[in-house]
Amino acid sequence: MKPQLMKPYVFTILSLILSHSVFAQEPRATLYGTVTSGGEAIPAATISVAKTTAATQSDLSGHFRLDVPAGNITVAVNALGYAPYNRDLNVSVLDSIQLAIELDPISVTLDEVVLDRQTGLTRRTPYAISGVEMQSLSKSSNPGGIAGALREIPGVSGAGMGPGIVKPFIRGLGFSRVVTIYQGNKLENHQWGQDHGLGLNNLGVSNVDVIKGPASILYGSGALGGVLMVKDDESYLTSGKVSGSVGSVFNSNSNGIRTFGSVGNRFDNGFFANVDAAYENHADYKAGDGLLIGNSRFNNHTLRAHAGLDLDRFKNKLSLTYHSQDLGIIDDNEMVDGESLVTSRNDRSVQLPYQQIRDYVASYNQETTHDHFTTYLHLSHHYNDRSEVEESFDEVDLGLKQRNTFYSGRITLNPARDLSHTFGVQGSVIATANKSVAKEILIPDANTTDFGVYYLSSLDWKNFYVQGGARFDYRKVIADASAPHLVEYGFTLPGDPQDRKLSVTFSGFSGSLGASYTLASQHQFKVNVSTGFRAPDLAELFSNGPHPGTNRFETGNIDFKREQSIQTDLSYAFNSAMFDIGASVYNNVISNYIYFVATGNIRPEDGLEIWAFQQGDALLYGTEWEVAFRPLRDKRLEVTSRGAMVRGTLRKSDEHLTFIPADHYTIQVAHEPGFATGARLFAAVQHTAVQNRLGYNEQRTPDYTLVNAGIQHEFPLTAGKLTAAISINNAFDVTYVDHLSILRAFSIPNPGRNIGLALGYRF
Repeated sequence: MKPQLMKPYVFTILSLILSHSVFAQEPRATLYGTVTSGGEAIPAATISVAKTTAATQSDLSGHFRLDVPAGNITVAVNALGYAPYNRDLNVSVLDSIQLAIELDPISVTLDEVVLDRQTGLTRRTPYAISGVEMQSLSKSSNPGGIAGALREIPGVSGAGMGPGIVKPFIRGLGFSRVVTIYQGNKLENHQWGQDHGLGLNNLGVSNVDVIKGPASILYGSGALGGVLMVKDDESYLTSGKVSGSVGSVFNSNSNGIRTFGSVGNRFDNGFFANVDAAYENHADYKAGDGLLIGNSRFNNHTLRAHAGLDLDRFKNKLSLTYHSQDLGIIDDNEMVDGESLVTSRNDRSVQLPYQQIRDYVASYNQETTHDHFTTYLHLSHHYNDRSEVEESFDEVDLGLKQRNTFYSGRITLNPARDLSHTFGVQGSVIATANKSVAKEILIPDANTTDFGVYYLSSLDWKNFYVQGGARFDYRKVIADASAPHLVEYGFTLPGDPQDRKLSVTFSGFSGSLGASYTLASQHQFKVNVSTGFRAPDLAELFSNGPHPGTNRFETGNIDFKREQSIQTDLSYAFNSAMFDIGASVYNNVISNYIYFVATGNIRPEDGLEIWAFQQGDALLYGTEWEVAFRPLRDKRLEVTSRGAMVRGTLRKSDEHLTFIPADHYTIQVAHEPGFATGARLFAAVQHTAVQNRLGYNEQRTPDYTLVNAGIQHEFPLTAGKLTAAISINNAFDVTYVDHLSILRAFSIPNPGRNIGLALGYRF
């Protein structure tokens, strides 16, 4: 970026950092008390004052304390899995008011509480939004990490190469069409290949919110299918003492063990610090009937640290994360007699071929509040080091390094009024480079610059909430094949330019307009029309080489246009003491959709089949629903039914798109017995229909039904809670292949029966 263009951005950033020092403090009152449900404390409930920025969370024992402005106020309480609570109060200066808040449980996830600091996104936004909490032991035991746990949300699925490598799909769109926000950083490290997973676990994560559908106005290029917003667990900010957790989980299917722990505290002067750590190790997994799948073993370990200030009108947070993964790559010939890579049952040693991945993320987040505006600032740097090792531990077959510097800033005017205006800027500078020691090269070195500005307006009028906005983005990609190791390898760019460099640019506008309407506090209707975009990724533009771990030679196309999506989304939610109902329908038209096909041509020099990226218009449409029924007055028995269907075709040929998930339905019964306080039992039946709407080179996948069950019990102790849980997934050891499995072409089945044992302690 040119120096003269940098000046206004530097000025804006410095202004945001320094702005908190000029804020005047107004006279305040204090609210304090507890948040409970059925006599049980509810931790991490959000207590806020409507049309102000005053907010806090309840601690592990349900207690909270919040400074509020004097006058007539509305106190709102929201917690994942519970109906919203509102109460009007008249508060005088220096009042100290105690509240005992009782919440009613619900289960519908189509309209969970959301507050994204980057964009000012709130629960009432017209976008279709779902959420899932990540602190329960059942989430800690999921070997697929965050992407695996998100599969319980209707409309969300995952493509994987075994439990350790899973990529999320939202409404039939995945890979580089889903944006992940982690520590405020927009991750770019998994977007150049379908066999590179998301690679995140729930360590230090409270919940993940999912925006379904185009969200480019909020997050820029890539948010075509949707957004995963990973939110840190900050319960230590409200505990009033040193708090944390420790636990361990065992998975029988892979003899996998995960041990984790965290500790944090907020001091009286507002300074806080927190540390999280986890180690996970798995042997090869078993498919149905006890069949071992060779080299599906993996291990990872994670370390996170946070520190900052949490004051009345100013909060900042510096976060550091280190994540290490060693992932076995299942061979295409695993099911061929005599070709399996299986060793012994409990062998956990790294085996060829495998991926070695190291991630380092440093981020700074800052929020300031004022009577007439609020500001948010984010700066982060992510370094990703990735190697694929196939033939020898001393050689790297494919090696890539990526450095991503991401920034985001916004200012919201009139945040406490019915009409608010948000102006924002986002951008990144991404440098991707091949390792000089790599034996094979798939894409060139490249530098990518993104810059976007957006405007978002929200109108809160009676029972209506209207939100709309527009955004302009510019992306420049400079591909560079001039490095000595690329020249020696013989890698060429399209047209074979003399200086071995190519530059491409993408730019355009995106927008969104929608409204939500609340009727009698029980019914909520949402409608939203949005247009989003995705610039082609490096692999789609410049691929020109063999892909390690596959039998493919991949080619891209530099003439590709950006994908443009127009989606219409309608949703409805109903909440009552006995019933919760949620449903969405959507229609998504995508211009210049990029897809991957086998050309049928074989390279004579190495015998690899040539696969190429192509482009055409596509149509996706579908529906999601969830219904919960609580027949007993004490609400200890709940029956839930949920499901999702999605269809996708190329518009010109009417051929089906690849990687469209099969129809999926779940029925679950959960019970909290009155004779055992703190206990919860559940049983679920999941049915996935046959998928015979096949895209290019796809095979039919039969239907299958899985039965899952579990029990969890909390034991209160003097200083915290001890939780023990046992669960069983795929109880009848069904052998099946999921349609989104990247290994389905080789008939490699998914995991069979798994018994999970977990023990955790929160203090």
